[in-house]
Amino acid sequence: MYGVGLDASWELDLWNRLGAGVGAAEADLAASQADYDAAELSLAAQTSIAWINLNAALAQERVAAKTVEARDRVRTLTERRFQRGLADALDVRTARSTLAQAEAAMAAQRQFTGEAARRLETLVGRYPNAELQVPAVIPTLDVIVPEGNPALLLSRRPDIASAEARVAAAGLRAEQARLAMLPSLRLTASAGTNTVEFADAFDPERIAANLIASLVQPLFTGGQLDAQRDLAVAQAESAVANYAATALDAWREVENALAADTFLANQEDAQARALEEARLAEELAERQYTSGTITIFNLIDAQTRRLTAESQLVTAQASRATNRISYHLALGGGLPTGTASAQSAISNSDTDAARSGRS
Repeated sequence: MYGVGLDASWELDLWNRLGAGVGAAEADLAASQADYDAAELSLAAQTSIAWINLNAALAQERVAAKTVEARDRVRTLTERRFQRGLADALDVRTARSTLAQAEAAMAAQRQFTGEAARRLETLVGRYPNAELQVPAVIPTLDVIVPEGNPALLLSRRPDIASAEARVAAAGLRAEQARLAMLPSLRLTASAGTNTVEFADAFDPERIAANLIASLVQPLFTGGQLDAQRDLAVAQAESAVANYAATALDAWREVENALAADTFLANQEDAQARALEEARLAEELAERQYTSGTITIFNLIDAQTRRLTAESQLVTAQASRATNRISYHLALGGGLPTGTASAQSAISNSDTDAARSGRS
């Protein structure tokens, strides 16, 4: 036996309980959108960092190639001196050993470069094409000019926007749980071909019974409603604490990035000076070794200092570039709106648009 049923219900939102639920759902939607924006920004930052890492890896590979060339030059020079009786077998073996070590380091660096390239290809969706054109140059950076203010940062960071929306959603749900303890006015009706005639759904006695049951229901579920309210309040307090922690983390990340840029700039400058001095020392050591006034170990040490200084300079430049990406990520991406630079950019954009409109 088969039948067709119809269920219907209607509730008067006496205390705006349903409205609070709708508001909480809208806040959840806003939080989800902010989470999406945060994920998008994080992916952009990861891609930029992968680009810097690949350029740094190629720059380090270039240093490794220079190391092989330098060690091979020492080997050739040492073997010639040995043939002339100006060097002994120990010098030859030492030169050949350092060359082999440089070749091993070169192979390891090439492996690291390949891994960095594949990571970037994966992030940009081009793996395994192996068609990325990378200049192997780390960008030269100016000193950061701090702009914006803490309030502006709160309005830009998507993770803060998400936490703020979740505070609103949790507060509305706490209010909804509190209002659920008040009597509600709800009408329900059901009709089916095998049970009740459709017209009975509008019977006054049935409607009155439903209203009375709806009004007295909170009296029998008071303990459950109390527990739900307490849970909602606790979740709201947790959301507020999470918002405060997120805001503090955002300010800390910006301050860390600003401080790190200063230290990394000093480190980069010192490494550049160290490289220049090491290069001059290497040239001097090579001339002295050729003339026989120093040993091969002095020459190898001078070469090592120059190559190490060059490698450390690349590392410092890459660290500073990566930190600059972290700084923009901490700001929420791009230049903070409302700052002098941002207003200048907007003004220039408006001027260009006006000019194109006149043309």
